Amino acid sequence: MIDHLQMNFYKIIQLSKRIKSANVKLLGVYVLYLLKKRHLSIRIDPSLNCNLFCKMCYFSSMEQRKKLKGIIPQQDFAHIARVLFPKAIQVYIGCGAEPTTHRNFLDLAQLAYEYKVPNIGLVTNGQLLTEKQMELMTNIGLNEITLSCHGVYKENYEFFMTNSKYDRFLDTLELINKYKFKSETNLPEIRINYTVNNKNLSELKDFFKVFEEYNVSTLQVRPVLNIGGKYSNAISDEQIQEYDYTINLLKEQCKKNNVRLLANTTDIKFEKKNTNRKAADAVYTYIGPKTTETLKADWENLNFKEYIKRSGWKKKVWNLLTNNQKSAVNKSTSYYEVFE
Repeated sequence: MIDHLQMNFYKIIQLSKRIKSANVKLLGVYVLYLLKKRHLSIRIDPSLNCNLFCKMCYFSSMEQRKKLKGIIPQQDFAHIARVLFPKAIQVYIGCGAEPTTHRNFLDLAQLAYEYKVPNIGLVTNGQLLTEKQMELMTNIGLNEITLSCHGVYKENYEFFMTNSKYDRFLDTLELINKYKFKSETNLPEIRINYTVNNKNLSELKDFFKVFEEYNVSTLQVRPVLNIGGKYSNAISDEQIQEYDYTINLLKEQCKKNNVRLLANTTDIKFEKKNTNRKAADAVYTYIGPKTTETLKADWENLNFKEYIKRSGWKKKVWNLLTNNQKSAVNKSTSYYEVFE
């Protein structure tokens, strides 16, 4: 089993923040590339589909759902792994869409394990996970399961995560801990992603009243962004003081419960320019059902050198160095601080 402390991604984030120069960090990524070392954070959507209609997500829009279709054929998984996984410091299955809608999504986790990727994770709403899948994830040493949760209590949870069942979510948390205990392991860690808005802010202070018993390792609080969902009401100016109070309270509670807190404390309205995202842009690599169309090549016929050429990675790095390219990384992934 891979020791998840070998190259813990949160430690990498903290180290990165100590380096003030964005270009130094970006050059560091390029040096790793030249040395043929691991330098990519790979996010894979095996299926552009979702079982829920979460109000803050673009999947709440039927027009967007019509555009977001397709799956990665299972036979492509091994080729994707061959091309990219030897260069990955992190492989996360799920990036906007729901990975559990692909019946073979766990094959990607198994391949990442075989290629000794140091950080392997799953991002899911957890509503479709089965006991068999949970047992397999525990056995292959999955590092982290990230679960969406946009309400501490049932009313808001089911309001924002349309078609979900709050009790099913709690059952999923229990199931994860059941197989961790059975396998005598601390993996996978549980991470909760909480997208905060003007309606669900007030109950966030009660997070540990509900979830303390579920052995959560990481809590991420992300102010809502308008990404095409039906609901994008951000925290109002009148609520900023309440938000700051809540985050400070969570800092104390997380420290007490040995929980890592990821929170946006510097720019909750996403109004500031963040040049530190350059390195994140160079590291971040998205793979989905439409990637072969973008690359104009089948995965079977690609190697890493050809992938770099067709994806324009080196050109992107150069443009980032010369400030000629806007960052493509979602703001919600790059504005948080890590509190441990």
